[in-house]
Parts: sequence; C-alpha cells; structure tokens
Amino acid sequence: MSTAVRNGHIRYSYNTIFSDICKTRFNNMIVRFFLSITFLVTLFLTLVSRYNVSLIQGILLFFPKYLALYFVAICLIISRKNFLHVNALGYSSFVTQLVGEICSFKAIVYYVTYSVGSIMIGNTISDNRILYSLSFYNVENYRLYTSFLIPVTYTVQHIFFDADKLTFSIDSQYQAPQQYIIKRLEKIFIKSSILSVTLLLISPFIYKMIGWSMLLPISSQVQLLILSFATFLQFEIINVTFNAHMSIGCLHKGKPISSLSPSPIETLVSGLSSKKPFTKLTAFQELSYRATSNDTSLRVPIYSSQLKNTNLWSNILSECITVIQTNNIAVNNYLTFLENTMSTNKKVQKDALRQNSLTDQTDIFGNQPYVVNKELNAEYPSNSSYNNNFSGINAHRISLQDDNILLNRRRHDTYCDQSNLYNMRSNNMGGLDAHRSYNETIITRDPKIIILIRTIINKIKNSVTSFFFPGSSSNKDSQLPQLTLFDLWYLNKDRQADKLVPLAVCHMESIISLMGFLIKAIDESPKGSVVASVGEVLKHLEKSVAILGKFTEWKPNGNTRVLGSRTDDEDESIKSNDVISLLYELSINAFLEIVLKYNVLLNDVYLDEDVIKLSKWVLDMCAEE
Repeated sequence: MSTAVRNGHIRYSYNTIFSDICKTRFNNMIVRFFLSITFLVTLFLTLVSRYNVSLIQGILLFFPKYLALYFVAICLIISRKNFLHVNALGYSSFVTQLVGEICSFKAIVYYVTYSVGSIMIGNTISDNRILYSLSFYNVENYRLYTSFLIPVTYTVQHIFFDADKLTFSIDSQYQAPQQYIIKRLEKIFIKSSILSVTLLLISPFIYKMIGWSMLLPISSQVQLLILSFATFLQFEIINVTFNAHMSIGCLHKGKPISSLSPSPIETLVSGLSSKKPFTKLTAFQELSYRATSNDTSLRVPIYSSQLKNTNLWSNILSECITVIQTNNIAVNNYLTFLENTMSTNKKVQKDALRQNSLTDQTDIFGNQPYVVNKELNAEYPSNSSYNNNFSGINAHRISLQDDNILLNRRRHDTYCDQSNLYNMRSNNMGGLDAHRSYNETIITRDPKIIILIRTIINKIKNSVTSFFFPGSSSNKDSQLPQLTLFDLWYLNKDRQADKLVPLAVCHMESIISLMGFLIKAIDESPKGSVVASVGEVLKHLEKSVAILGKFTEWKPNGNTRVLGSRTDDEDESIKSNDVISLLYELSINAFLEIVLKYNVLLNDVYLDEDVIKLSKWVLDMCAEE
C-alpha cells in the first residue's frame, strides 16, 4: 500500500485515479464520439429515405431517428460497462462455455438490449428506398427478424466469443481510439456480412419450425439481408468503439497514470497489488512502459528510492514475482493432478520394473523430486533436460571464457530461434526418457467412453464411501484443481491454459518489466538495488522455464507421439499458441537477454545450480547458431 493510502489519502491510490480516468474516457465516448458518429449515420439514412418524403419531412424525421440511434448506443454501452472484464472466463471447453454463458443472467440482459436495439434500428431504416415495402408486405418476416432472429444471433456470438473481454497487446501500452477503430473497419464489415449471410441461410428452417413457408421471393430475401447487415453493422460499430475507448492503456494525456499522484511510484505499487483485475493489468502495463521507455526520468524515482530509505524496488520486485509464482503454482498443480487422475485409468503394466518406476516417481516428468506447496515460496521441479549435461559445473558461478560472447551480435540474433531451442532441448539434452512416462500415462489405449463410464462409477463409489465412511476417504489432493467430466472427455490445451492463467497479460508484463529494469539499470544505476536483484530474478525465470516448458511439451487429445519423436518438418505445424506456451518462450528470451547483459557480473553473483545450468545451456545453444 502506498504512503498516500496509509496516511488516509485514498484519492491517491492507483485504483481511484484509474477509476476517474475510466469515467473520463467513458464520458468522452458518449458525449463526443457517439454524438458525432450517430449524426453521420442519421444523415446518411435521411439522404437515402424513400422518394415521397419532402425535404421538410426529412428534416423533421431527422431528430427522432437521431435520438433513437443514440438511445441504442447508450443502452448497449451501459450493458457492456456492467459486464466488462479483462481476465479469461475459465471454461475448459467450448461446450461448457456455451452452456454456461447462455444459461446466465448476462445472456438475458444482452438479448433484451439487442432486441430493443434491433427494433429501433429496423424502424429507423425501414423507410429508405430499398426497405420501404418490407415492413408492409412482409410484416411477419420483418418482425421475426427484428425482434428475435437478429438479437438472438448477435447475442449468441457475443457471449460465445466473449466480446466483453478487453484484449491488450504486450508490445504497446497505449493505443489511440481512432487508430484502434480504423484498423478494425475491414473486420467490422466482414463480420457483419458473415452474420447476415448465416442468418439468411438458417432462417428458412426457423420458418419451417413455426409453420411458415420456407421460400420467400428473392426481393424479400435481399431486403432482409440488407436489414440484418445494417443492424449488425451498427452493433459492431458500437462494440468496437466501446473497446477502443476502454482499452486505451496506461497513459493519460501522454503521461503515465501514476504521474497524477504526488508520489507516483508508491501509487503504482498500490495498483500492482490491487485486487481489481483491470486496475492490476493497467498498473503492470505502466510498469512495463517505465521499464522499457527511452525516457530515463520514468525510472529515476525507483533508482533514487534507496537514498530515501524506502523499498520501492523491493515492493515492485515482490509484486512481479508474486504474479509469476502464482501462475507457476497453478500450472504445476494442474499437471500433477492430471497425471494422478489419468494414471488411475491405465491398465496394470506387465513390466514390473517399469511399474515400480512409475509408482516411485513424485515428478510427473521423471525429473528431480519436488514438493508441491501452496505458499508462494514453494519449491519447483527443475527441468532435467538441461541438467544432465552440466553435472560437473562449479555451483553458483558462471565462468565465461569470452566476456564479449554474443554481445556484438545483432539484436534479433540474441533471440535464438525457438524451434531450434526446442528441438535441441528435446533431442540433445537427454530429456526423452524423462518425458516419456508422463505422456504414456495420459495416452491410454482404453476408449474414451470406457474412461468416462469408469470415471462416473468411481465418482459414485467415492461419494458413497465418503458418505458412509468419512474417516476412510481423506483426499490428499483436495487442494489441487479438480477435473470435470467435460475435462476428462475432451482436454483442450488452449482453453485450459486460459483457465490456469486467466490474466496472462500481467505475467507477460511482469517478465518484460523485470527484464527492462535489469537491462537499463546496468547503465543507469549500476550500483543500485535493481542490479543487485539479478540473481533473484533469474531464479524465478528458471522456475518458469522448467514448469511452463512441461505444459508446452504436453500434447493432449490422443496425440500418440512422444516428445522428441517428431520430425523437423512437423515442428511448425504443431507449435502451440496457447498463453502458457507464449509465456514459456517469453521467459526463455528474458532469461537469455539478462544473462547476455550481465555475463561478466554474474561471475560474482551467487546463483542457484539450476540457474547456472540453464544459463550454460542457453549460451551454448546460441553459440552454436
């Protein structure tokens, strides 16, 4: 908590300042943007109104149309504001997401909102030259479209694709609303067209269900297509505009948000520890901006804080490590529980030696034993794929023969090709046997329906046992994440990654911030506390590489190939793009950049043995490039 907050000046907390900025952005969106864009849309509709409307009548009808379209925009953005979020929903499959989101209060609210909007937009545009006859000669179809088909179609796609979630790019901490909208204009038209055509194709089946004729005149179909396209287009413009103004970033009038406080860095720390996801994400965006900016003055307060007997960098480092450790623990616990759950469904092996080895192992990949701990100081497994080749290294020191190794290479060369790193890590580091047991326990020869039935029976048996004999049903894994029947039937890696790391942007920004501060500080504050923390940062990055790398190498959904057995031609086609795999690659890149920058200083820094081994491995891999 910042000093300002401790003294009772809650107005200087990051959450309070950011909330005021969000209100300002929201008001600017309503007052400025929507007033102007609604005026242009209404003017266009007036110009294409039907032939028998005089100029005076068109002017008189302009204001009701303007108010109607503006009312639709206000209703929709208020609904969006109430359901706004930045973290993943946490569904492990599309089935659970579809059922869970449709059977929710949010779906009802959006259906009512889009129904009102569709009816009002339909009434506003129905008097134009093309659609003039539609509302009179095809009243039933017109009403069905505006009151049911259009709002249902848009509501389903809205909640299924989680349109309420704001997305951010880690390579940019600020994006102007105008540029955001311009970049997505093409997508707006394409999406509106796809929804319109899809609705046109499925509407005959709806007519059949309610007893109407499936066939309509071509002219009526074209009119309904135009009506749905115009309505979808209006909805898309409103939603994209809302996203543009709510995801501007961590800058306000060109300056970081915390600069509005008399104690900026302390206010920023309060944002990093905030319990509100949107505030926390924005605070980490600002931290990353300060760490990577060319403006040295943004980092001076952190460097000089040690002269004022404050621990600002210590607090920042603690918050970044907390985010990284929390996600590492979640991934590690999931893989452990997944191993234990799936291994119970495997048939008894005839090979007694192999069976004993599977029983004795505490690590799911056959690496060094570890203890799962819920606390943030838990011990993590090291990745034996790079441990085996460096058993003779002098612990806690990096000895480099060439002090300038790789530092003169171009910047893009320091980021070793990830596919090559991945292949060398699997093939050259002796990790094949270590990973084989884990994949074989998941990939069973039993049919999925048998696994599902057996799981149901086991759950019923365990429930009955725990009811009648509660003392004999102690569950050692009660603290671990549980798998639903949908998870056991269909494991989706991308969705599971989102579920385990719901706020992945904070993790990414934490890595970028730590890397940026360490790299900048060696020139800007070489004797400060930032440089002194390099060993701690490398230790936690190594743990991330070890744990997240295991999830990256995990291949669910019946992929019978063991790790390391694929050919080079297959690498590009099976690369995973889930958030955990991206975090894994980012962790390796950050680790490498820090090691290259501190290659001389690390000789005098106490480092864990696992950090030494990973450092040697990444340096050797890059030296071979």
